[in-house]
Amino acid sequence: MRTSLDELDLRLLACLQEDNLQTADRLAEQVGRSPSAVARRVRRLRSSGAIAADVSILSEETAGQPLFALVQVQLERHAPQPADQLRRRLIASPNVQLCLDVSGTFDIVLLVVAPDMDAYNSFADAVLAEQPAVRRYETSFVKKRAKATLALPLEALMRGR
Repeated sequence: MRTSLDELDLRLLACLQEDNLQTADRLAEQVGRSPSAVARRVRRLRSSGAIAADVSILSEETAGQPLFALVQVQLERHAPQPADQLRRRLIASPNVQLCLDVSGTFDIVLLVVAPDMDAYNSFADAVLAEQPAVRRYETSFVKKRAKATLALPLEALMRGR
């Protein structure tokens, strides 16, 4: 669903990406509109699907300093049905935070989280190693997160539309 967004919508969305628990009063101060107008806009943005979800992002400390892995998966080209089954299994896995179909040597890139190396190995063995759709996979472990965000750069994305 593509929603037509005006300048006020974009400013509100940028503010909400920073902190989605801001009150209508605080948002109104930032965008120069009345709290009631802001509240109506935010309700419309939610009901239209422009805001897909309101979530809490947990700190790594809260989660017990988990292990993060970037996994690149190369698929067998002649196995479309097993590849679709694999994707469904990846999407259903609570360990998979991100699943992207990509171009290049690999076909799928995953961001996988596990409590430790043993748990990651169990995940990889169960979900990747024995799957007929997987030709091969390579794993890189995250040593340090320099940046992690879900915020979209609205100004850059909307420029020129």
